[in-house]
Amino acid sequence: MKQNPADHTAPDGEERQKEVVALLADPATHGGSSVEHITTHISHVFIAGPNTYKLKRAVARSFVDYSSAEKRKALCERELATNIENAPQIYKAVVPIVRTPNGLQLDGEGEPVDYVVAMRTFKTSDMFDALADESRLTERHIQDLADAIARQHIRVPRAQDFGGSKAIQQTIEELVETIEATPQGPNLKQPLQEWKNAALAELQRLTPQIDARRRHGYVRRCHGDLHLANICLVDEAPVLFDAIEFSEKIASIDILYDIAFTAMDLLYRGFRQHATLLLSRYLSHTRDYSGLKALGLFISMRSAVRAMVAAAKDGEAGLREATNRLEFALSCLANQPAPRLLAIGGLSGTGKSTLAKSLAPDIPGLIGALSIRSDVCRKRLFGISPEEPLPKEAYQGDVSRKVYATMLKDTRRALNAGTSVIVDATFLGETEANQLERLANATGAHFTGIWLSADLEILKTRIAQRTGDASDATPQIAERQWQTATANPAWAKLDASGTPDEVAAAARRLLAIK
Repeated sequence: MKQNPADHTAPDGEERQKEVVALLADPATHGGSSVEHITTHISHVFIAGPNTYKLKRAVARSFVDYSSAEKRKALCERELATNIENAPQIYKAVVPIVRTPNGLQLDGEGEPVDYVVAMRTFKTSDMFDALADESRLTERHIQDLADAIARQHIRVPRAQDFGGSKAIQQTIEELVETIEATPQGPNLKQPLQEWKNAALAELQRLTPQIDARRRHGYVRRCHGDLHLANICLVDEAPVLFDAIEFSEKIASIDILYDIAFTAMDLLYRGFRQHATLLLSRYLSHTRDYSGLKALGLFISMRSAVRAMVAAAKDGEAGLREATNRLEFALSCLANQPAPRLLAIGGLSGTGKSTLAKSLAPDIPGLIGALSIRSDVCRKRLFGISPEEPLPKEAYQGDVSRKVYATMLKDTRRALNAGTSVIVDATFLGETEANQLERLANATGAHFTGIWLSADLEILKTRIAQRTGDASDATPQIAERQWQTATANPAWAKLDASGTPDEVAAAARRLLAIK
């Protein structure tokens, strides 16, 4: 990130690469397919029909050295190795550019002069930034993305030689120095200094926890650059691509700092509900609720990274975006309201989860409220996806008690981290409901309990119409619940027989939120 005298084009670099660039930009190289040539600060990308080729520019930066063909080859191979596990549908091979008696050629016999990463072309319209820009991001996309990120974070190796508070301090300072050296740097002095002061103050407050997370294995070899433009749909599934290959330091980070880039991108674009859903689903998998204390700092730093990119652009647009990014980064470090604990109970089919999803982004706070759902928790305890069915034995009393105990533990961790929580369960017994209220009192969270009710025939119809849901309830189960369940007398009662919007509007009035 940091700009210094080491940032340069290699003496024999980009001038010599012009011949390679011309070859890759020529449709004749690709059997006549038209070629789209995209240039970034460290790469050339050539999209030619079903194939895409990525050429590393012959430059040396403070964070990466592509100055020789040998170094470019090594980093092409590392890029392939780094990305192929997450994106085997995209990454194919490292291919040489060779010199023949007839000139340069893509692959084949001859003296290698450069190297490219060969990839499968995917539609730019299927990248997650494009889906967001066109309001095509669905709940299913976000759920699948959260699962993909969680699986990667659980799988990748720990990296205890990296990370920790000192590394984060260095990142903050390097971000500031790099922005100061950009064309827009002189115009950003005041917001940049304000952000630096606030970020370092927050880091000092969080240093013990951040260093403890490093010791306990939360620093791992992550993607490292997980914004929406580095995620795409392939065969209708989200794929993480273009992970950092050139720097173990940049990619070996706290796992919450990794997903913070995705969350920041969603929040900044105004997709607050998607950001809340992403984190709720991800944390249901990793159960890393204690780490939420550092999430504000991590999201703030990711916004500052985007400010750095914008500040490198000339003109009013670059200055405006850099300013807005820094303002957002600063807002993430502002004091947050005290957390709230909202419990939503009721029989199966009353719409508890639908209401929780609707209310979660409206709860005050940086990320609204996280949803902790008993159906999802039960599936995670059995090591399966929330949408996979469980046998009847998984709903016995001892299992249900374990589910509620797990939910209570996770809720406590989230509230202690300063994050609001919506707990979604049937709450057919008073014990669990009373435990939640005691937990709210112990953590200083404001508690509200809501009991949803509707006629039995409505519940049975809704359950019969469900598809792809975490609940395994059947109309028969709802009928058995109906015969024995009673509402908690201390909770607010809401008629859930109306439309989801009508029920949500009534709940917002009850909670005094917009």
